[in-house]
Amino acid sequence: MRGSHRQGHPYIPVASGFPLCVRVLICIVAAFWAAPLAAQSSAHQKHGVVYSSLVRNQLPSAPDDRVKGPDGAASTRAAGDESCFMWPLTGIRSPTAGVTSLEVSGEARKDFERACSATSRKELAKAGKHLRMALHEDAQYPAAWVLLGQVLKAQQKPDDAREACSQALRVEPNYLPADLCLADLCAVEQRWEEMLRFANSAIALDPANDPRAYFYAAGGYLGLHRLPEAEKSALKAAEIDKAEREPRIHFLLAQIYETERKPDAEAAQLQEYLKSVTDPQEVEMVKKYLADLTGDRR
Repeated sequence: MRGSHRQGHPYIPVASGFPLCVRVLICIVAAFWAAPLAAQSSAHQKHGVVYSSLVRNQLPSAPDDRVKGPDGAASTRAAGDESCFMWPLTGIRSPTAGVTSLEVSGEARKDFERACSATSRKELAKAGKHLRMALHEDAQYPAAWVLLGQVLKAQQKPDDAREACSQALRVEPNYLPADLCLADLCAVEQRWEEMLRFANSAIALDPANDPRAYFYAAGGYLGLHRLPEAEKSALKAAEIDKAEREPRIHFLLAQIYETERKPDAEAAQLQEYLKSVTDPQEVEMVKKYLADLTGDRR
């Protein structure tokens, strides 16, 4: 046995004075960051931007497969351990195959495979049990730590999830899925500075291939109200995501354009986003917002 263990309240950035239809739009994006975590109602003012928590009780049980593009079809699944990751890390490809990953024991890998099967059936308790067994056999197993972090997030245990993904980075400092796992958790907790740090770390590891790193960077910049950088990062994510595997990029761009008061660009991004939305309630909300948005310009 090698190695050991380590260790976040959701807010959505909203420019002050937005009309009701804008609040409808922002409610939808809560689904991106909040996953199934419950929010407490609160607000505070910072640098002229209001940050207010939003409760969305209709969130599905995790893994959240409501807003999902062709990832669900598994046409370009990652090879190896990374193929087991849950959404939104589905299909991720790590540019590095570190020594720790290659040295994982056979027994640990068998338990990881059992956990992989359990997560595909959404049997989270069983998956967690197998992952802990794998990590008991070999605590220097970064993919097992990341998948455990995702399982714990799905079980609404954000602190434990953060600890697991942090442990993945400790045993494999250049393991890109661990950076994205932590960026995703920071998004849920609206820790924008940390989210940006992990996203930029992932970008440094693979600047040309994975749109999610730029997506999380854009979200961090938007949370910090650094709009030019948010738009640049989101557009880079869209440029890389030619297969349209991360539809949330379009929604994030719509948010950015809303804040920048660019209604035509905002509407175009929402139309793109609608192509990948499957939840009827969300489709209705986005269409209503689009109608209000385009109606305002007539």
